[in-house]
Amino acid sequence: MSKKIKNTNINNTSVSELEEISIEELDLEMNEFYIDYEKIDSIKAPNDMKSWVRDAIDKAEVDINKHKRKTQIIASAASIAIVFSIGVYNPVLAHKVPFLEKILKTINDTLKIDEISYFIGLDKIAPKATLDESNKVKFIKPSEYKVNKLYDEKEELEEDVLEDKKAQAPNTEYLAVQFIHKMSNSIINPIDGRKYGSIKITPKTIELAINGLELIESYEDRKHLYNELNKWKNGKFENAVDVHNYVWYMLDGEIGKAISIKDEVVDNIVNTYFN
Repeated sequence: MSKKIKNTNINNTSVSELEEISIEELDLEMNEFYIDYEKIDSIKAPNDMKSWVRDAIDKAEVDINKHKRKTQIIASAASIAIVFSIGVYNPVLAHKVPFLEKILKTINDTLKIDEISYFIGLDKIAPKATLDESNKVKFIKPSEYKVNKLYDEKEELEEDVLEDKKAQAPNTEYLAVQFIHKMSNSIINPIDGRKYGSIKITPKTIELAINGLELIESYEDRKHLYNELNKWKNGKFENAVDVHNYVWYMLDGEIGKAISIKDEVVDNIVNTYFN
């Protein structure tokens, strides 16, 4: 028996007529086809296919769990590093845990974080944290409001005010801001060691500074400084650096930015007037 394929057209494609192939010739070709039975015999599979599949799934789950744990550890470490970095930059964020706040503050001072942030300009981008009148954390960016200087520059060379009787109430916006600036100068250390003008902090000068706030045209800055100076009124000066630098920006300061507090001076003020 034989079969013969004639010229035909499949899918519009011409197929040439194939030569007639006999069954005998086909059997011969099949017999010559080589099969490596040893290799076939070497292919083995468990009798229980479910067990095979289960083992594969279990192994995959172990690998997935290892990957998840590794990812979680990396994420946790990264989160801790970020939180720690933010805390060192803003120790006040840990104010509800005093011992932690103290540790973060110590690290901040030791590593001179504020000084570094000033030199690289980070303080202009990342806001500093402070506590509002409700003892809640709020973030303060440097003031963009600038006060105008409307008097002779020679007046800036006035002697330091070291006694209450020499302290006079400011009568212009610029003098009101400068009054606070000079008060804060008396209890801070500047980054570059330079500062000009100092007004002794007493209950009277604090009251004069608070009264002078009404001369500041910017409501936002007036409100912020009112909140911060009222802390001074209650004998709390932990915000001295932030207060100084806030008004320093308002005065468009270039030298003498505050970096730390003179603890011994503050202790003397507190012991003299607030105990």
